[in-house]
Amino acid sequence: MSDLDRIYHELSERDDAARRAHFSSTLIQLWDGNMEYPLQVRSVIDHEGEDPTWSVGGGVTHFAYDSPEGHYCYDLIRPDEDLHLTVEIVDPDDPSIGWESRVAFKAVNVDLVDQEDGTQIVEVQWTTALAHWEHLILMAVPMLPPQLQPIHYWVALGNIRTQFLLALHMALAVTYSPLWRFVDNPFSIESYRDAVDPRRWPLMVSPLTALRDATKPVLAAFRFDMALPAMIDQLRDADCWPVARQWLPGDPQPFPSHVTLVRPTLILDIEHEELVPGITGTFVDGYIHLLVGLADDLITEVVHPILDPSLLPKNPSQHPLGDKLGLAPAKPWPLYRRGEYSGIVEGRISLRKSLGTVFWTGGRSPEWVNQAITLAISTALDYVGFTMGIPGLGNLYQGQLDNTVLAFAKTEDRRRARGAGRFAFRHVWCSEASVGFGMATAIALRKGWFDSKPRMVRTVEVIDGFPYRIYRDVKKGSACCFEMPDGSIYVDRITNIKHRLDRETEMRYALVVGDDTGDEDPIAELWGRWNQMRDVARKLFLEH
Repeated sequence: MSDLDRIYHELSERDDAARRAHFSSTLIQLWDGNMEYPLQVRSVIDHEGEDPTWSVGGGVTHFAYDSPEGHYCYDLIRPDEDLHLTVEIVDPDDPSIGWESRVAFKAVNVDLVDQEDGTQIVEVQWTTALAHWEHLILMAVPMLPPQLQPIHYWVALGNIRTQFLLALHMALAVTYSPLWRFVDNPFSIESYRDAVDPRRWPLMVSPLTALRDATKPVLAAFRFDMALPAMIDQLRDADCWPVARQWLPGDPQPFPSHVTLVRPTLILDIEHEELVPGITGTFVDGYIHLLVGLADDLITEVVHPILDPSLLPKNPSQHPLGDKLGLAPAKPWPLYRRGEYSGIVEGRISLRKSLGTVFWTGGRSPEWVNQAITLAISTALDYVGFTMGIPGLGNLYQGQLDNTVLAFAKTEDRRRARGAGRFAFRHVWCSEASVGFGMATAIALRKGWFDSKPRMVRTVEVIDGFPYRIYRDVKKGSACCFEMPDGSIYVDRITNIKHRLDRETEMRYALVVGDDTGDEDPIAELWGRWNQMRDVARKLFLEH
């Protein structure tokens, strides 16, 4: 055997050993309502779950009822007590992997099921801890009680992570602080300590680093809104994603320079992976990236880069305009190639066909049109009444012709119709605009045209460990390159992490990349940013 063959076999053995250790290093534990008394899961019929990037995930687990896990879930945990589950990767050489990879689930339903063969199983349905974001209300004036809200909206302009985490911290203060509620035991000093000290709250937000927050700026506006629905669109637009990570005693301190945690805590945070490093390393970089992105939206309709493998640069750039402005190159992205030993389980290119060629919108006339019609008809009737000696004749008109002129708009894409054929779908109603003439009308028609046009949608599913390992080499939200069935290189973020375990196989992870929700018309997206700021200003100053 030559030296090259020996080196190759040694490296292959090391790679296989590392992969086997990675696959067998998963720890699953059941927890009570206070996350204090764990039970390690050793006997499970099957378990599967998912942790999406921009939505709440879930899962389902089946235990035998006569197993310790089955009795723990159905008998030991009281019906009114919460049941939790954590799934994590354990690495004795890197304790932080467990904390960073941990996915926390909360039970929403526990069923005891009699099967046909006479056995009993316990079925537990889970939701991820990110659901806590859906159960926090953002008040207009969180410093005051809900009965007294003198300001219409909580409005703040700044980098998105700083503004949203500040709003979440205020919501948690309203929930736990004694300034807004009575403590559970008013005669206990410990109860007041638990309420006053944010380190002892069940939920806390990650400490703010406002000066080094390089996320894009946003105009945050809340008025008794649920946190996740109010934030998720702006987070996605800013390339950020919400997380809810469970910290447990024994884990490394996540923020040793800011706070020392002393009890199980669910930490709410907003993560952001910079594809293109900033110029200053401060909050100013967020404003620079916003301006570059806005300019890029005005020039190109590219939503996800599609690269030619023969021309693949060493460091692909996120924005072509960024190169001209002097932004640093993009970070190298993991690249999954097709082949016999590839980790790509499924690469799918969907050819979406045309959904329409004629686009309609509207519903009412612009206000100035209605006022012009009212003025013209009322003036004419008053003149007729004056000449006939009938005063007040102009009062007969009470807006009977409102919303009849320039109330609706229509446009047609005949080129698309010719390409689709004689039996193409025709009419599409664009509901984004309520008037038939104006900038909103043009944007609504444009968005309807973009959403219904023929296009390609690319999705990829990748198995863990071939060659990149989850939470070690890649993680949720990471940007990756993938070779598609047509040979192109597709660039997108990891949008979901799925895992599955049963009696025959060890835990396996799968990464899902790409979906439909990010394919938004850049022009409509640009208009949406402006429209949001305009609506906030209108509601803040004019709504009564």
